[in-house]
Amino acid sequence: MFWRTIRAILWKDITLERHTGQTISIMVFFSLAAVVTFNLALVIDLSAARNVSAGLLWVTILLAGTLGLNRSFSVEHENNSFDALLMAPADRGAIYLGKVASIFTFTFLLELILLLLFTVFFNRPFLRPAALGLIALGSLGFVAAGVLVTAMTIQTRSKEVLLPILLLPLTLPAVLAASFATAQLVFLDNPTWEDVGFAVSLVFLYDVLMLLAGFYTFRFVVEE
Repeated sequence: MFWRTIRAILWKDITLERHTGQTISIMVFFSLAAVVTFNLALVIDLSAARNVSAGLLWVTILLAGTLGLNRSFSVEHENNSFDALLMAPADRGAIYLGKVASIFTFTFLLELILLLLFTVFFNRPFLRPAALGLIALGSLGFVAAGVLVTAMTIQTRSKEVLLPILLLPLTLPAVLAASFATAQLVFLDNPTWEDVGFAVSLVFLYDVLMLLAGFYTFRFVVEE
């Protein structure tokens, strides 16, 4: 029942997104506008743009991911489907992991598009498998924290303001470490574990802590 709940929520969100395309479209259009703006603003000094491209990538992921989180939960709230989900005889932890899985899927699809755009616009090898794996690892922690915070703020009138205020500082340690490791993987010709080991370990630890915290506290958040 636990794993069936996770699969059902994941399939529900993917099916809904296939019919509406609201979450992915918002994230993609915002990201495209951000990448083009960054590129035009830094066109005078392209070398400087390439040097900060890893940080710009994570800023884009962070902001687009926040929009995606807010939109995904807003759809649930507007249709009262989230209340119906909570009334179902399902484990609250499974509901949390199902939402994490669905939003992570949307975020990862966005990141594939972003990596292609940043490779084209900034002429850096962002499509390296190691960089892709690290970005996926970092976004998992961001989504794990985001689902918990969004569930807390979605019932408030100022949810659009509260969500970034609470989420961005909470995810800053993982984002800083992931941004540093991404820069090392992209800029160095042959990066070694010594170059990125500490940062990757920090991101992994953050993911584990946020997933555990969300799994065990989600039931209290939604009940309140």
